[in-house]
Amino acid sequence: MRQNFWTGLAVCAFALLALNWIIPNYAGVNPMAQMPPDLVPRIASWIMLICGAIIVAGAVKDLVKARALPVTADIDWPAAGWMIWPFFYVFFAIYLLTHFKITHIGAPIIAVMLILLGERRWYMILGCSVVPVALLYVLSVYLMRVGVV
Repeated sequence: MRQNFWTGLAVCAFALLALNWIIPNYAGVNPMAQMPPDLVPRIASWIMLICGAIIVAGAVKDLVKARALPVTADIDWPAAGWMIWPFFYVFFAIYLLTHFKITHIGAPIIAVMLILLGERRWYMILGCSVVPVALLYVLSVYLMRVGVV
């Protein structure tokens, strides 16, 4: 209940940040394009905002039903510490990507993260780590070379 409440609020906050600051300042402008460059990010942000609001509303309903508060003084510190490690992994991955090409180390970074998160099916690890990097390689090397993208 509490996790859903705070997760929904975080999603709503990020969606509002994207709608009000990130997209207007960084989406770019292309007057010759058929579709404005900020259209897809705006649609995605609105979807995030609506979904986050639905999650918050459901969590508030459950909190009221259980007569619980969204904040508690009883914090499970080991569990909180365990929830933080993926952020450090992502920071380390970003650091590695500043020194190596994503096509060289992208697949191992994704595969190790999946293994650390508990995935044990080899076809899922391979598919989720190799396929995006391979498609990025095809997109960046072959399609940009011929002028498609």
